Formats: sequence, structure tokens, C-alpha cells
Amino acid sequence: MVLMHTDRLEEYLETILYLIMKNQGPAKTKQIADELNVSPPSVTEMIKKLSSMGLVEYTPYQGVELTEKGTDQAVRIKRKHQVLETFLADVLDFDRKEAHKEACELEHAVSDSVLEKLYEFLGSPEYCPDGHPINIDMSNMKREDHFLPLDEMKEGTSGTIARVTLPRETRERLNSLGILAGEEIEVKRKQKQGCISVIAVGSEIALGRDVAKKIFITPRANGL
Repeated sequence: MVLMHTDRLEEYLETILYLIMKNQGPAKTKQIADELNVSPPSVTEMIKKLSSMGLVEYTPYQGVELTEKGTDQAVRIKRKHQVLETFLADVLDFDRKEAHKEACELEHAVSDSVLEKLYEFLGSPEYCPDGHPINIDMSNMKREDHFLPLDEMKEGTSGTIARVTLPRETRERLNSLGILAGEEIEVKRKQKQGCISVIAVGSEIALGRDVAKKIFITPRANGL
């Protein structure tokens, strides 16, 4: 069998995992092609190779599923990406989009042992900068949460707080103000300097952008 470039193989596995979580079911070949910006025949060829390696199973007209072996590899790659993204965003102060792009490049070059040291250095965070769990297991693998960081919501919109991914001391301070998972929150106004005024439990609270970007909201249907 012709050896495939490891980076490309990992990119396919990570994409298939993402689509399975998004679809809550098999990844469609057209979706894979669109995500990776490649032709459908290229996807078909790669799926055949991944299948021969025991990493995926393809069912015509249904899509692609990961095998247990493929899932293990895909989850490892995704976790590596998320830890790197967290380091770039939280320590090196990259914005989320740039951190994501750089993590895509770095994830193929960092060893597992270096990654675990980096994860410990970060304080073993539960969530990445996008608010998704870093340590995926079978109970949350097929769930793609739909939420927005508070700093990306518009004035006058509202929703339910899904999670707060700030350090424990900051979370406890926010909890005392009524900003915690399950509570309703409304964006009252956004200041030019980045401060965001919100209404939580009947009180108006001013939050800095660095805090707001780590509070994730499930918006109301008409709140976008």
C-alpha cells in the first residue's frame, strides 16, 4: 500500500469527526469535500484508503463513520488541536480565528508527550477557546453544541448561559453576580472600547471583552 502523508490522513480523520458531531450521524462525502476544499473523487479515494486501514466504514447513500480505531485517532488529533489552540489564545494572546489556523499547522508536528506537558502547564483546562470540551468521550462525541461567545452577540439579543470557561476565582465572582450556566442574560449595549453591558438576574453588569469572550450563550431563536 502506498504510504500516505500523515498530515493529510490526520486532517481527514479530524474533519470526519467534526462532521459526525455536527450531523449527529455519518459524515457525507460532499461535506468532507467542502470542508477540505478538495474534489469528491479525491474524497472517495481517501475514504477507500482509510477503510483499508480499518479507520472508517463507508455505507453508500448514508456516509462515513469512524471505527473504534479511527475514533481513537481522530479524538487524539482533535484534543491536540484544542490544547494548542488554548495555549495560543490564552498564553500568546492570539485571537480565536488566528489561534485555530495556527493550531491546524502545529498539531501534526507536536508529540503526545510535549502536548501533555503543555496541557499540564495550562492547568488542565476543561474547554478550548471555542467553549467545546477538550476531553471528548463517547457521551459527548456525537453532540455539537450551538452557542456563541458573549462578545459576538448583538445589542438587544438574549439567551441562556451555556458555560463559563474562565479561571475558578473569576467564575466564582461572576456566579455571585448571577452569571452562571442556566441563567438568562441579555446584551444591553456594547461600548466602543470593548466593554459589554449585560442584564443578569435583573441587574446591569459591565464586563470586559476578555471576560465576555469566555462566556458562551445559547441564543434565543429570535435573538441573533
